[in-house]
Amino acid sequence: STGKTYTMQGTSEFPGVIPRAVHDVFAYISRTSDREFLLRVSYMEVYNESINDLFEPLSTNLKVFEDPRRGPQIQGLEEKIVVTPEQVFALLSAGEAQRHIGSTDYNKQSSRSHTIFRLVIESRAKQEAESAGGSDAQPSDAKLAKCPARVATLNLVDLAGSESAQSSQSHARRQEGSHINKSLLTLTHVIYKLSERAAASGKRGTSAVPMHIPYRDSKLTRILQKSLQGNSRISIVCTATPWAGATEETLNTLRFATRAKKVRRAVHVNEVLDERALLLKYKQEI
Repeated sequence: STGKTYTMQGTSEFPGVIPRAVHDVFAYISRTSDREFLLRVSYMEVYNESINDLFEPLSTNLKVFEDPRRGPQIQGLEEKIVVTPEQVFALLSAGEAQRHIGSTDYNKQSSRSHTIFRLVIESRAKQEAESAGGSDAQPSDAKLAKCPARVATLNLVDLAGSESAQSSQSHARRQEGSHINKSLLTLTHVIYKLSERAAASGKRGTSAVPMHIPYRDSKLTRILQKSLQGNSRISIVCTATPWAGATEETLNTLRFATRAKKVRRAVHVNEVLDERALLLKYKQEI
């Protein structure tokens, strides 16, 4: 009831974070004539600690596995290649229709799951690509290896709000609330640990202090582990209601935001030289 989903999605008249981000990405691509781009999107929800693919309704309870080079990956998650903002919005609309929502005392359209809309942006310098091709009909692996592709991932997360257990709620609704609270608590704990590590590193004058971070305690933090680990830029929008009955929740939200501001980031450009970048893989196939 505080406007989290509205902030992320907005309306046609007042677009939210997701449509603004999509338009911004395509605007940047149109201005960057010296690079070629490949965009792919996926859309998932974490419902009752189960990962569901919102592009493929039959793909539910997906598993997370550890890739040695790419980190945590979701097995069987559908990715769609997109070329226009309109195509992205059509996919978003179809995915939203599959999301778990429900009515509560405070919100008729309450989110019962966390959603993550992921946009993977690959690019490569056109001049380098043309040089690698040369006069050959098909560029070799060795030539393509000299043309690294930059890969960036944009995760747009819409979190469900924390729930209070009420005797009037059904068993299914209480179970939903329990899983929502567990994942939010784990996210808060992860942010707390990261901020503590940043503070300890600052005192010792080192870049990192060994400390266990409980990413695996929740599917949400497991999926976002690579982003939370440091090689990313993170923006957090905290929403609050003016209702006096939600004072404690508002204070918890502000404490979370204060902790998140203390987390250190060390961002660098990700370049790959193999088929982890679909741009290189498709170039080889063509």
